[in-house]
Amino acid sequence: MLPINKTISIIERSNILFRNEAFKHMNLRGYQASYLLEITRHPGISQEELTRNMHIDKSNVARGLIHLSELGYIERVQDEQDLRVLRLYPSDKGKVLANEIKRILHKQRDYILQDFSDEDLVQFLEYLERLKERALSLAEHEDIL
Repeated sequence: MLPINKTISIIERSNILFRNEAFKHMNLRGYQASYLLEITRHPGISQEELTRNMHIDKSNVARGLIHLSELGYIERVQDEQDLRVLRLYPSDKGKVLANEIKRILHKQRDYILQDFSDEDLVQFLEYLERLKERALSLAEHEDIL
């Protein structure tokens, strides 16, 4: 059995490879589809909130959002109260695409988890949630080293 970090890394790299291929016809790569889904779930979210929610570097998010905007999937609107803040909204084209992305991701999830019973899945998701919380805690406590 591989170490847990290596196993998680393999799962994530496989996930990215799948997404890159599945979303190629949409001209999306990496996390750009995830950005669109988050914006669709939370219309008007700020770029800063999106970065924080997704735990991704600001510059990567900024580049991804520029790409989504250029493709016409999102609209970036300056906040009227604070001109430094950009509010993000899905365009009609983006909403349609988000539904297609969700369909693909559901198929991916169903395939990956097909060998899990309902009970296994509940337990597995609880373990993953605990791992996620500890990983987030570790990221905030650099003094552990």
